Amino acid sequence: MTVIDAHVHLWDPHLHDHAWLRSAGELHRTFRLDDLTAACGTVTAVVVQAGRTVDEARWLLGLAARSPRLAGVVVCADLADPAAVDTIDALRAGDGGSALVGLRDPVGAGEGARLGLPQVRRSLAALGERGLAVDLLLGHGTLREAYAAARDLPQVRFVVDHAAISAVDVRREGLSEWAAQLRPLGQLPNVVCKLSGLGKATAEPGGARLDAVARVMLDLFGPHRLMFGSDWPVSTLWSPYADVVGATARVLGGLTADEAAAVWGGTAIGTYGLDLADTPAIDNRMTTTRQGEI
Repeated sequence: MTVIDAHVHLWDPHLHDHAWLRSAGELHRTFRLDDLTAACGTVTAVVVQAGRTVDEARWLLGLAARSPRLAGVVVCADLADPAAVDTIDALRAGDGGSALVGLRDPVGAGEGARLGLPQVRRSLAALGERGLAVDLLLGHGTLREAYAAARDLPQVRFVVDHAAISAVDVRREGLSEWAAQLRPLGQLPNVVCKLSGLGKATAEPGGARLDAVARVMLDLFGPHRLMFGSDWPVSTLWSPYADVVGATARVLGGLTADEAAAVWGGTAIGTYGLDLADTPAIDNRMTTTRQGEI
């Protein structure tokens, strides 16, 4: 079984400053390839850009060009910028450009309407024409607009990051409200979802249970439209990497071998069009829950 961690981050504050990192406590330090290897061994990964600068995107693509374990890079950009797609084209033509598999434009709370802006829609359509996936990092109250964008652009592959768990205040509104708002997206065949980034939502008092979240995701999307992602190193605020993998293995324990293979790697390979010809071999025992991991 091929294992792909479809959501990791790498950053170096000495090279690229991120305002949000300055108040992120222990995350405000360098996380490079050596740190990723120390945390998770030789797992093949898709790295998602944490900032929005073109310089950082070039840096990540350069890393991918020299490290087969980075199977793809999702870069960040402002899709409301008329020059955004030209910037993406320039990145694809540069060093490591073949590793650029998608784009993410975070949509914060109260910003959902921007997904309906004519320029954003044009940018989304152009990315679809180029065969690139679009990751959606959705803030509170943005699921309706995300559904409308994905419905109106069936030729674009959309990836919902972190199960859109931040799009609803689960502690106040309940898991059923999150499931109800997410359901329309789950009905669209061009939308897949990441079982990722759930540490805060499931670890805090009054938060959702991971198994309950996973059951909803499996019901709405099915295993062939779900993909595993650790959200490392953000995930280290709540759990070591091995525990994230162990917890995921536990909630996927009832799947068939084919279904589990889709979540652990197949969905990511198909969605991002990953070329795994030179990726390192994976010890598949990592996806087996061992006593004491969770």
